[in-house]
Amino acid sequence: MYHLLGFLENPSNSIMHPFLWVALLFGGLMARLISYQQYIFTSTRLLVRVDMLLIQEIYRAALRSYQFSAHNNYVEKGTETLNRPDLVTLVSYNVDAIDSARDIFYVATAGTLSTLIAMTFLYHLLGWPSLIGVLTLILLTPLPALLSQRMSRIQQTVLRATDSRLSTISEFLQSIRTVKYLGWERAVEKKVNDIRAIEQERLWKRNFHSAVISMAGDLLPLSTLLVMFSVFVLFTNQPLRAPEAFTSLTIVETLRSQFVWLANVSRWAAQGMESLRRVDRFLESAVELKRHPAGPPMFNNATFHPTPVAVFKLQNLSIAFREKSLNVVTGHTGSGKSALLLSLLGETVLVAGSASCPSDVSYVPQTAWLQNDSIRQNILFYSHFNKARYDAVIDACALLPDFRTFPSGDETHVGERGSSLSGGQRQRISLARAVYSCTETLLLDDVFSALDTHTTNFVYERCFRSGLLAGRTVILVTHLPAAIQDASLVVTMQHGAVSEIVEAAQQLRIPAKVSLEETGSDEDPASHIMAIPEEGQELDHVTSDNTSVLQGSPQKIQKEATAEGRIPRTLVWKYLVLFGGKRHAFLAILSALIVQIAFFSITYWLSIWTSSSPKEDNAAVATSSGHRPNFYLAIYCGTVLIFLTLQFTNNIIYQVGAWRAARSLHASMLSSLLHAPLSFYTFNPIGRCLNRFGLDTQSLDTVLVDWLRQTLDNGLRFFLRILGVASILPIFAAPAAAICGLGFAVGEAYTRAQVGVKRLCAVSYSPIVTHFGDTLAGLSIIRARTAHPGIFQSMLASYVAERTRACEAQYNLNRWVSVRSDLCAAAVSMAAGAVALWKSNSGVSPGLVGFSLTNAIGLSQTILTLVRNMNELEVEMNSFQRVSEYAHIAPEDAKRLPLGSELVLPPSTGKIDFHNVTARYTEAGPPILSDLTLSIRPGTRIAVVGRTGSGKSTLALSLLRFTQLSKGTITIDDISIQDIGLETLRRDLVTMIPQDAILFEGSIRENLDPFSSHSDAELQSALDACSNISTSPSAATNQLLRLGTAIHPHGANLSHGQRQILSLARALVRPSRIMLLDESTASVDSATEARMQVIMGEQFRGRTVVAICHRLRGVVGGFFDQVLVLGNGEVKE
Repeated sequence: MYHLLGFLENPSNSIMHPFLWVALLFGGLMARLISYQQYIFTSTRLLVRVDMLLIQEIYRAALRSYQFSAHNNYVEKGTETLNRPDLVTLVSYNVDAIDSARDIFYVATAGTLSTLIAMTFLYHLLGWPSLIGVLTLILLTPLPALLSQRMSRIQQTVLRATDSRLSTISEFLQSIRTVKYLGWERAVEKKVNDIRAIEQERLWKRNFHSAVISMAGDLLPLSTLLVMFSVFVLFTNQPLRAPEAFTSLTIVETLRSQFVWLANVSRWAAQGMESLRRVDRFLESAVELKRHPAGPPMFNNATFHPTPVAVFKLQNLSIAFREKSLNVVTGHTGSGKSALLLSLLGETVLVAGSASCPSDVSYVPQTAWLQNDSIRQNILFYSHFNKARYDAVIDACALLPDFRTFPSGDETHVGERGSSLSGGQRQRISLARAVYSCTETLLLDDVFSALDTHTTNFVYERCFRSGLLAGRTVILVTHLPAAIQDASLVVTMQHGAVSEIVEAAQQLRIPAKVSLEETGSDEDPASHIMAIPEEGQELDHVTSDNTSVLQGSPQKIQKEATAEGRIPRTLVWKYLVLFGGKRHAFLAILSALIVQIAFFSITYWLSIWTSSSPKEDNAAVATSSGHRPNFYLAIYCGTVLIFLTLQFTNNIIYQVGAWRAARSLHASMLSSLLHAPLSFYTFNPIGRCLNRFGLDTQSLDTVLVDWLRQTLDNGLRFFLRILGVASILPIFAAPAAAICGLGFAVGEAYTRAQVGVKRLCAVSYSPIVTHFGDTLAGLSIIRARTAHPGIFQSMLASYVAERTRACEAQYNLNRWVSVRSDLCAAAVSMAAGAVALWKSNSGVSPGLVGFSLTNAIGLSQTILTLVRNMNELEVEMNSFQRVSEYAHIAPEDAKRLPLGSELVLPPSTGKIDFHNVTARYTEAGPPILSDLTLSIRPGTRIAVVGRTGSGKSTLALSLLRFTQLSKGTITIDDISIQDIGLETLRRDLVTMIPQDAILFEGSIRENLDPFSSHSDAELQSALDACSNISTSPSAATNQLLRLGTAIHPHGANLSHGQRQILSLARALVRPSRIMLLDESTASVDSATEARMQVIMGEQFRGRTVVAICHRLRGVVGGFFDQVLVLGNGEVKE
C-alpha cells in the first residue's frame, strides 16, 4: 500500500511496476488466509476432543467419588467440594469457558509477532517518532492485563452465584410436584429471583469491566497513532504525507484489531482460567470411594459416619448376615436402618472396625429411582432379556394389572424419575429390577412402604415365599410382621447401634418353584449384562386392549423441539425492545450509527490533512507557516477522543440493555416453568430445563450482546466504507458490488447450514445434562453393580460423541465460509488497488485515494467479520429463542387471575362435595374417576382405600385441580374449585401431605413457612408437637428440631421417617381446613405411626381429613370416622 500510494503521489520515483503492489495486496491476504485457517482447523479439532475428555473425566470422577454418595450430597459453604447440582455448572459454564480461552495461545504468539512486524514497518515509515508511539503502546499494554485480573476475581464471585442459582433451580424443579402440591410457586420464584439478583449484581460488575477492557482495545492503537503523528509533526519539521499516513493507519488498524482481539481473548482467558481451576479443584478433591473387601455381608465391630462431619453415626456393628436366606433389619424411625444398608455398600465413612460385602449387589432404596426409559428397560437394567424369568418377576411384583392399563404395556415410558407413575408402581418396578437381576445379594430398603395392604401381601408371597429368591441373600429393611417371622436373622436398630439380634433356629428353606436355574440365571453375572440397546431396537412387550391408564397416559418422552430454517430477523428487534422498550431499542441503534460516523471521521480528517500538505520538494514552505499542522493535529486529536468517548458510551448502553433483557427473560422463564402443568414435566426432562437455565442463560448474560453490537457495528461500517469508496472512486462500485454480492451469497448459504448445526449442538447437550442428573440420583444403585458404572460411562460417551460430531460440523462450516470470505476480501483489495492505479491521472488527491484505498482494504476485512458476526448472532439468537419459548409456556391455569383479584372467599368450614365427577388427566385420556358423587361433612376424618389404580390419588389430585373434569363439579363450602385461584386453593384451603416427603435446602423455618407468615412461636409449637412423635427421642433428635437447623438438599441429612415428621409439622402451621394425606405414614414404624395419629387427632381437631391409606394398620386405629372404598374410579362402599 505504501509503494502504491507513493506511485500515485509521485510516479517518477517508482522503481517497480505498480501492478506488483496490486498483486501483493491479493497475495499477502491469501498467505494469511492459508496459515490462519490451518491453525484454526487444527485447534478446533483438538478443542472438541478436549471438551469430550473433560466432560467424561468429570463424570468418571463423580461416578467414583465419595462426595457423591447417597449420604454426602451436601457440604458446608466455603469449602472447595461441590454439591451435586454444581456438576451442571462444571459441564456447561466451565467447560464452555475453557473452550473459549483457547485463542490466548494464538494471541500470545502470532499476535506478538504481528505487533513486532508492525512496529518495524512503522519505524521505516516515520522514523524515530514511531519509537515514542511504541513506548506509549508498551506503557499502556498492561492496562488490559490488570483489568483482566480484576475481572477474573469478579468472575469467581459470578460463578459462585451461578452455582447457587442452578443448584436451587435444580432442586425445586426436581421436586416440582411438591412445590405445586403446597402452592409454593410464588415463594420459590422469590427465592430464585433473590439469588439471581445477587448473580446479576456481580454480572454487572463483570460486564462493566468488560466494557472498559473493550475500550482499552481501541485506546491502545489510536493513542499510539496519535502520539506518533504528534511527535512527527511537531518535532521533525516535516509534513504528514499520504503514503506514510495511510500506510501507518492501515498498520495501526491491524494493531487495533489485534488489541481488540486481545481484549476479548483476555476476558475469555480470565473466565477460562477460573473455570479450569474449578475443574482442577473438583478432580483433585474427588476422593474415590473405597469399597469393602469382597466377601459375605458382615460387620465386625464397625463404626460409620454418614459424612465426615456428621453427628449421627452407626457404632460398634457386629453382624454376620445369613447367606442365601432372608435377613430383616427393623427399628424405630431414624434408628439407622437405611444407613446400615448404605454402609454395607461402602457409601459411608468407615472409621473403625471392618466390613465385607459381595462385589455385585442389587440395591433398592426407600425412594424409588427410575430412568427416563420404558418400564421394561428399567426392569432389565441392561441385562439380557429372558422371557420366562421376566414374566415370573412382573407377576411376582404385581405389575401385570398395571401393564394392562397402559396402552403400550411395559413399553410405556415412565417419565422423569418415574413421574408419570404412582409411588407404588415406582417402588414395585424398582423391586422388580433387583429381583430380575443376576446378583446373589439383594439389599431392599422398606420396599413395601408405598404399597397397599393387599398388594403388599401379594408381592411378599410371590417374591419372598414362592422360591423366586431361593438361593439368594436378601437383607430387607421392613416393619412387616410376616417378614420378621420368616427371617433367618432379625436385626433391631436403635440410636445407630444394634439393640438386638435374633436368629431363627433353622434357616428359612423355600421350595424353588421358580428358581434361578429354571429362569436361566445360572450364567456368569458378567455375561448377564447386555450391551446398551441401540436406538430403535425393540423387544416383545406386554400389551392389552384395555385402555385404562393411571395418571393419564405415560408416553415416550418428547424429542426436544428444534426450530427449522433461519432465525426471524424480527427476533433481533424483539430482543432490543427488551433493553427497556422501543425508545431504548432506537437509542441503541442510533448510538451504534453515531460511533461509526465518528470512527470514519478520523480517517476522513486524515485524508483532508494529508491533502493539504505540499509535495516533498516544497516542504520548507509548508513548515514555515507554522499554524497549519497544529490545527490539523488538534482536530485529529479531538476526533479520536470523541470516538473513544462515544464507543465507551455505546458499549455501556448495550451492556445495560442486555443486563435488563437477561433479567426479564430469566424471571419470565422461571415463572413460566413454575406455573406450567405437571404434564409438561412428564414429557420434558429436567435436564432440558436446566440447559436453558445454564448455557442459554449464559449466552444472554455475556455472549449475545457482544455479537449483536459487533454485528451492528460492522454492518454500519460496511455501508459507510462502500459509500466512502464509491464517492471518491465511483467505478469501484461495480467490482465491489459483484464481489460483495458473491460474499453475501456465500454467507447466506453458510448461515442456513450453520444455524441448523448449531441447533443440533444445543439440543445434543440436553441428554448429557439429563444423564448426569439421572446418574447422580441413582448413584448408589449403579455403583452397587459391578459392570454398571462402565455401562453408564459408555452411555455418556455416546451422548458426548453425538455432540462432538455436531460441534465438529459447526467448526468445519466456519472454515468453509472463512476461506471463501477471505478470498472475496483479497479480491476486493486487489480490485481497489487496480481501480486506484487506473484512475491515477483523474486528479484525485493522494489523500483521498489513500482514504478510499484504506476503506477498500478495510472493506474486505469488514465483509469477513460481518459474515462471521451475523452467523454468530443468529446462532446465539437461538438461545434467546429457546429461552423465549420456555418463557411463554401455557400456564397450568390458563384463566389465572392477577394476584389479589380472585374471588373473596368466606371462612372455610372444610365441607367437600363431588357432584357426578368424571375426571381424567388429559383431554384425550380415559376417565379415572367415573360419575363419582361424594359428600364429606366439615370436620370429618375419612380414610380412602382401594387397590392400586382404583382412583385414590386421583380423588385427592382432583380436589387440587391437577386433573381435568369432563363432567360434574367439585365444591368446597359450596364454591366450585374452578372459581378459586390455584394458589389460594393449594396454599390456604387445602393442604396435602404427599407420600414422598420432600424438604428443601435451607433452615427448618424456611421449610415450614417460606412466606414468613407465621411467628417463631407458632412454628416452634408445631415442632414441639412433632418432637414428641419419635418413640425413641434422643439428644440428636431434639437438637435437630430447631427453627435454625440447616436442612440439606432434598432433606438428605434426615431419614425418611424424619422427613415425613417434618412434612407433618409443615402441615400443622398452615391454616387449611382440609388436609389431604397421601400415605403420609408410609416411611415410619407402627409405633411412630400411632403417635403421629395421636398428634394429628389433637392438632387437626375440627379440620376435614382425607387420607389415602394403603395399609390396614393405618385405618383401624380409631382415628378415622369413615372409610371410603374406591374401585375403578367409583364409590364401592
